[in-house]
Amino acid sequence: MKWISICSFCLFLYSFGASAVSLQIAFLGYSNHHVDRNYDYNENHKLIGFSINNGFSAAHFINSYNNNSTLIGWNFRMDNDLKIQKLSFRLGAMVGVVTGYEQEQIITYINDDISLYLIPQLTLSYPVTDTISISLVNGIVPDSKGVIFMHHLQLSFDDLF
Repeated sequence: MKWISICSFCLFLYSFGASAVSLQIAFLGYSNHHVDRNYDYNENHKLIGFSINNGFSAAHFINSYNNNSTLIGWNFRMDNDLKIQKLSFRLGAMVGVVTGYEQEQIITYINDDISLYLIPQLTLSYPVTDTISISLVNGIVPDSKGVIFMHHLQLSFDDLF
């Protein structure tokens, strides 16, 4: 766990290297499980998290197995987005590490509470003002017996400093 803290702190500092700082706040996570299992999954995740400059990301949530989970990672976004009037559509992915899963619960388990994650995402954004926007972030995660669709809201504040 110590190496995760050190790496995440370095990524956090690196994300401030850009000239303008933006902050994204993630909240209200939920999921839809399309897997071949008889299990009562938690689909309301009480997610709270943040990203700096759409890069370094950290979040805490209650996972599908009702365990506390923390994720640390990096957002990757395509430079171009599709705009339909004011609504923007953008593809991206999030990659990193997550805690709170046991070996039989996640296919990317590493060891004692650490797992990898890679979540392809489609983000729909709408500007509230010139520097604030609201987004619906949609991700898909493969499971050994199906897929999980994940969603959360995101409030973005651009050009803070």
